[in-house]
Amino acid sequence: MALVAPRLALASSHSCDVVNLKAPMQRAWEKWKSAFLMPDGRVVDHLQGGATHSEGQGYGLVLAAFNDDLATFDLIRSWTDANLTKRPDGLLNWRLLPDQTGPEAANATDGDLFYAWGLALGAGRFGRPEARERAIEIAGAVSRNCLATDPRDGCRLVLMPAADGFRRGTSVIFNPSYVMPRALFELANLTKDDRLAKAAHDGMHLLNELAQRGLAPDWAQIDPLGVGPSLEHAPRSGYDAIRVPLYLVWSGHRDHAAVHQALAMYGRLAGAQTPVVTDLSGKETIEASTYAGFDAVRDLVIRADSGHLAKALKAFCPKQGYYPATLQLLSLVAAVESAPAMCLG
Repeated sequence: MALVAPRLALASSHSCDVVNLKAPMQRAWEKWKSAFLMPDGRVVDHLQGGATHSEGQGYGLVLAAFNDDLATFDLIRSWTDANLTKRPDGLLNWRLLPDQTGPEAANATDGDLFYAWGLALGAGRFGRPEARERAIEIAGAVSRNCLATDPRDGCRLVLMPAADGFRRGTSVIFNPSYVMPRALFELANLTKDDRLAKAAHDGMHLLNELAQRGLAPDWAQIDPLGVGPSLEHAPRSGYDAIRVPLYLVWSGHRDHAAVHQALAMYGRLAGAQTPVVTDLSGKETIEASTYAGFDAVRDLVIRADSGHLAKALKAFCPKQGYYPATLQLLSLVAAVESAPAMCLG
């Protein structure tokens, strides 16, 4: 099941325009850090009460690795390991607010996953064996605590949103946007834990099942009778689900049915603003935005050329807020990594 993903192609010798993206990518990264990274290593979402989330620490660590920024990698890692590691099971605490004396007890599996993956990436790029061991520890905690059996098939695994709180009798609540196949496969390779690889494989199968009905919902529910939108959440595809096609393309699965659903939605709802929240059919826009981060996900799905990406990087503006700004950088990294397929000759 192992999936070997390509390294970042920023230093590629290809003759296409992709080689011109290295400098603007680094400038955008510096702007991101100035806006959202505090001097002590906390990534802050100013629009969420100045909160620091394990998700943001994970995203920051991954972006530091891809930008070959050892100083920032060490800074984020040091703060996170000192402040979000109060759980006895080895998972990260998911949130710390400025007025709290300690982090909230729950974990968020996507934060754990990205943080472990960021550690693994940095260990390889910067020669940090201690980061590799830490990645193995957190990935092992995810495997032990955040994987559940699919209620319909005892041989399949579901990546749960957290260690606790998402089981409903014989049903489980599932967040489709937490499935990042590349991270799961690479951590499986690192830890030799087949359960993580199986969670990636089975997660992509779940995303395919959902795509037969329409766009990925923000939240889904799996019970013995099937899988569909969660009954506890609005039946929409929005701020969570926008990451589903991003992660699939980044993992080398552009041909996945969920990506095709997103592509069709962007085609149907094309306009001056990018649709961000839609109905599950992808035919009705509920919320739209002019933020470049949401445009970047759209451009990744429709396979924008490298010249367009260079313009997007040059125009990177952190004033859009932490989440769309981070999506913009993640999407651009994903696009650059798939550069050979994007070259127009």
